[in-house]
Amino acid sequence: MTHKLQPVSTPPAKAPAFSRRIYLLSAIFFFIFMGAGAQQAYLVSYLGDVTDWSDVACSAVLTVLYFSMLAFRIINVYLFAHWSDRRFTIIGSLTYLMFTIAMFLVPYYPSYPIVLAMALIWGAGGAMMWTGTAMQTLELADKAGSRHGTGMGILYSSTHGGWLVGAIVLGLIYQALPVEQSNLTYVAASVFTAIGIVLAFLMPATGQALRETPSPAALLEMTLRARAAISGILQLAAALAYGFVLGMMGKYVKETFGAEWIWISIALYPATRTVLSVLGGHVVDRVGHTPVLMGSFLIGAAGLLVAVLWHSAYAVMIAGFTLGLLGSMVPVVASAIVGNAANISRRPLAYGVMFAWRDLGIAVAAVGSNILGLSFDGPTVFSIFAYIFVGCAILSIYLGKFADQEL
Repeated sequence: MTHKLQPVSTPPAKAPAFSRRIYLLSAIFFFIFMGAGAQQAYLVSYLGDVTDWSDVACSAVLTVLYFSMLAFRIINVYLFAHWSDRRFTIIGSLTYLMFTIAMFLVPYYPSYPIVLAMALIWGAGGAMMWTGTAMQTLELADKAGSRHGTGMGILYSSTHGGWLVGAIVLGLIYQALPVEQSNLTYVAASVFTAIGIVLAFLMPATGQALRETPSPAALLEMTLRARAAISGILQLAAALAYGFVLGMMGKYVKETFGAEWIWISIALYPATRTVLSVLGGHVVDRVGHTPVLMGSFLIGAAGLLVAVLWHSAYAVMIAGFTLGLLGSMVPVVASAIVGNAANISRRPLAYGVMFAWRDLGIAVAAVGSNILGLSFDGPTVFSIFAYIFVGCAILSIYLGKFADQEL
């Protein structure tokens, strides 16, 4: 009697672990966004309290910040092509502290041109810090079995965790202080930011960077490739949610439901992003980019429509949750696309191109939502953004046709 040999099943290889450096990078971002990052949620309201500037003028500070970041994501790659990613992170992080200190001084020196100049500098430094840290994270993800979604999910989760804690702590401080002392909020923001900068100096050396700096024609060609252009448009649309939270949403909640609801509704946005960024990173690595993008935009649209149909602070909280889900998934997908589709020397530029669209979306929404608010009521503005997100869900399906295109 003969016995057939049974095939021996080989268990799937366990993915390599990430090095400790990714957690140091995450800790840096946690504290910086606990301070300088989180203060953005109160910046428009704060500037309106301590100056006589209009809501649109105050929102324009955020617009300058993100237009600056948009431009310098690409300009920095050319100007500082030989800087290490570590230096990008350190020098960029210092501009976050410069901005919080400048905001503390606004009641004493209320110069609008100086505030805009500081926003411009911060934007350039923010682009530098994000590029340097994202490149280090993607490099670590390479060594961990090309787990780009998971790596960027860890970084984004820590970032939003800092934003969440900062939004709560700074919000409580801001709410408790009388207007004439509200700039003390920026003392706390500066302290948190400084802790992150100290940690940045503790990072080990990462070596000399190798960055590709193509001609303007080649850069334009890369920007217009279908995969980059569509991903960028989706980044822009997702960033509208963040700009909407920073711009009109806080103002709408304050005027409609009371100031005590501002930090609660806003905090749901980073809270959701904190939890779902890591989860989203794992999902992206397992199921792919298209299903995650399509589902995220549809859920974001549904949350906004809930706020339209149900006039309640709780409905706005639901919208904040769904916008947080949208915001947690799309940047992770975009970063994973860069890691998968671009070689190492080309990644900084590809990353800059992709996330320049994001900055444009935040800048447009931060001011645009307030401008729309002058002509339409809150629910109408919510509806406009919901329709945009439905269109993006459809566009996400089309993006899947270019899954093999290199950047």
